[in-house]
Amino acid sequence: MEQIFKLLEKVGVERTDVKPFVVFVLGVAIATIVLVATPFFATIGPVVLIVLFGIIFSLLWFMAGYVVFRSLLIASVGLGFIIFVGQAYCDLPLSQHVADDSLMTLIGFGFIYVVAQFCRSLYRELFGDREAKEEWRQKGIINLFKEANRNKHSWTILVIYGLLISLFVWQIYSVIKPIIDGLCIYQ
Repeated sequence: MEQIFKLLEKVGVERTDVKPFVVFVLGVAIATIVLVATPFFATIGPVVLIVLFGIIFSLLWFMAGYVVFRSLLIASVGLGFIIFVGQAYCDLPLSQHVADDSLMTLIGFGFIYVVAQFCRSLYRELFGDREAKEEWRQKGIINLFKEANRNKHSWTILVIYGLLISLFVWQIYSVIKPIIDGLCIYQ
């Protein structure tokens, strides 16, 4: 047994990491035997796994939505102002439409500013903001995931979380794009 520990130490595995790994392997072996040996658990096992995955996915979905909408709240003032100015200009009589190019430039630079502000806020939510009052906001969501996983990144969770954030951003874009395309200066 001592030779196994020496071999593991050469590989870089500490003795404290061996016990949780052995418990995990034994748990997987016992669960596999139970699921394979009994027909009841063989049919209910996949259902339990799907329910657990659904719960984890729902939590990640909620956390991704929270981060994106919190970042969008910060950028929404500028976004609302840009849309208001554009729609107010388009509501003017056609005889007063003398600054179409200026409005296009204003909307363009305004969107650059809003997108930069949104990305900056999203970055702070994900990776931490040293100026925040709450400790978990100072750390950021990504570091909280890492701490929950014994200071190691769970790439599966991070990829799913990143895809959910991308989905929220795409949904926001697909709602805002027709509003901007409907302005009179783009028709």
